[in-house]
Amino acid sequence: MNSNKSTTRILPNNPKDLQSIDLSSGVTFLGQGALEISVFPRLSQEIVSDSNFKASLVHWELSTWFEERLGGIPLQYMHLRLAVDLPLVCQACLQPFMESIDSDRDYILFDTEEEAEAWDFDEENQDAEDALVASETFNLMDAIEDELLLSLPLVAKHGPGACRPEDLEKVAKKLKKGSEEIIIQKPNPFAILEKLKKQ
Repeated sequence: MNSNKSTTRILPNNPKDLQSIDLSSGVTFLGQGALEISVFPRLSQEIVSDSNFKASLVHWELSTWFEERLGGIPLQYMHLRLAVDLPLVCQACLQPFMESIDSDRDYILFDTEEEAEAWDFDEENQDAEDALVASETFNLMDAIEDELLLSLPLVAKHGPGACRPEDLEKVAKKLKKGSEEIIIQKPNPFAILEKLKKQ
């Protein structure tokens, strides 16, 4: 990796240009902007389509820099800040709600997958930095989408006490009805045994 740090390139707020960035060039990068949710197909599949709830733009900020290290080539770092409001379905009341995601992460960039996997991160601070491979055609759009998907809640839910009681009641009735239908439809094992005896 070339460590010529005299040049800083400004990244445009353009999905096409952000799909191929030469992070192996040895220069540093700066960029910020806001992108439509529609340019992130995997993330778009996670949100609910509801006329009353619309996803915000995905706001992004990026900077890269190099840090010297003893007895080795400088390490390249990348800081990525993301913010977006997404309409999700609450898994308690099954109603849509807005989830705010604010991701702020540093990455160390490596030349190869092997180097990234071998890097010894600080055990006490493992969540502070992640490893990425700095290719000549680094896809920032994919990196943004990956980070937002990882930032989604494991179980989407309203805040405590925010679900409407009537919505919770509807869900409870639906679950009860569903469990009763399963019991009714389950075949009687004695009837099956009787049928087999007659054959």
